[in-house]
Parts: sequence; structure tokens; C-alpha cells
Amino acid sequence: MILYHTAPDSPVIEISVEGKITDHELREVIERMRNDLELNGKTRVLEHIEHFSGIEPKALWTDMTLGVSVARKVTHAAIVADAGWIRASIHLARFFTKAEIRTFHTNELGQARAWINT
Repeated sequence: MILYHTAPDSPVIEISVEGKITDHELREVIERMRNDLELNGKTRVLEHIEHFSGIEPKALWTDMTLGVSVARKVTHAAIVADAGWIRASIHLARFFTKAEIRTFHTNELGQARAWINT
């Protein structure tokens, strides 16, 4: 499940991921991000990932083909995750974006929000 939240006139997008990511959900998020980017230009993203159980193969392809172009317009990304391997794998994301990326543990969600909003 993916939940997407943004406040009016805010450059910050907050995405919550739990369980398995489906292609349908991912396409909806990418489309919403594109729309928000058209309104706000470059943006900041806070992604909160808990109890991640995988991603559909088709969604992985969608992320690589559609998501990368959106990721290039992100200036800052805060990744909040309960699994250490997710936080460690963020090094790969640096190949697809020039965004400043910081990782946080789930008990540091408040700190991540403070950082992404500065």
C-alpha cells in the first residue's frame, strides 16, 4: 500500500509505503508527483517505509522507466525505514538523482520531517 500526501502550496511530498508495492499504486504515485512538480517545480520527498514485503516485478520496471525521470526533479529526500537493508540500499538511488538524501530510522520520523521542511 502507498499513501501520498502533500499540503497546498508546499514543495514537500510525503509518501508512506507498507506491505507490497503494486504497479497500479506506483503509477498513481508517479502521476501525482508529476502533477505536483508541474505546480511547484522542484520538490522535496519524505518516504516512510514500514513492514515492506516486496514490489511487483512490473512495478519495479515502472519505477525504473517512469520513476527515474521524476526522481531527477527531487532536491531533497528523507527516507525513513524500519529495515536496515532499506536504509543501506539508498546508496543506489544516488545514481538516479542529484537530490540530497538522508536516511532515518522509524523512531526518527520527527527529525526527518524537520530536515525535509528546512
